[in-house]
Amino acid sequence: MTSAVIGIASGKMKAELAPALGGTVLSLRFDGRDVLRPARSEEAVAADPREAACYPCVPWFSRLPGGLDFDGRHYDLGPTLPACDPEYALHGHGWTSAWEITAQTPDRLACAFDYAPAALGFPFPFRAQQDFCLSERGFEIALSVKNTGPAPMPAGLGLHPFFPCTKETRLCFTEHFAKPKQSGMLVPTEGLDHKGAIPDDPVDYTVKIWDGEAVVIHDRLRIALNSNARILHLYSPEEADFYCAEPVTHAPGHFGEKVLGSEESLKLFLKIEIIQNTEKLS
Repeated sequence: MTSAVIGIASGKMKAELAPALGGTVLSLRFDGRDVLRPARSEEAVAADPREAACYPCVPWFSRLPGGLDFDGRHYDLGPTLPACDPEYALHGHGWTSAWEITAQTPDRLACAFDYAPAALGFPFPFRAQQDFCLSERGFEIALSVKNTGPAPMPAGLGLHPFFPCTKETRLCFTEHFAKPKQSGMLVPTEGLDHKGAIPDDPVDYTVKIWDGEAVVIHDRLRIALNSNARILHLYSPEEADFYCAEPVTHAPGHFGEKVLGSEESLKLFLKIEIIQNTEKLS
């Protein structure tokens, strides 16, 4: 197959991108070390975008069992990627569509795709855009969706990065609660700090109130994550060598709470920054 890989770089930060293969990131490295789990090959990503280092979820995140109910109507939806889920529409159309490059420099790439409704597909037209930007110690993905039709449409966004994981990898973030939870102490807790290794057992959990910040410690790197999303979905199969920490605009089962009028947009970003590079971290 003709190579679909485009490289961008800034100092020790290097990324490989594949707009034609679902608008995906194939790799992200700092000083030769993997910040995201790299794709095995272009062919693997072409067959299954879940093999990528990161892919976009647009115009919704997670599954839509039974189709879409919106504004008093029901829409039947076919499976987005039968190899992944033979029954349900999953993660929108961005990760299975070719994106067109709209701008490119040595350290930046922008791409977009325009969607028109098709049989058993999402019933509203939209334009999705991604902007990938590297700095000497950072990487940012800005994802947006715009309603290009005349009628209101439900909208949601998600970014699905895969982080490499070993027994020494640590993930740190704070989960907040709408109502303080009663702990073993006299004062109810308003939040819970998560600091530690990724469990060996399967993880499929939504942090419904997140402050948009997390820290990853892996391969002698301390990596800061920052997003405007206030929901974080965590996913890791049993004993996998990766985990996913996904900033999203809606929790699974809650698509349709955000509605875009004609020409309105929804935006999401994820910043990944190397804040410490050392031989020993705890």
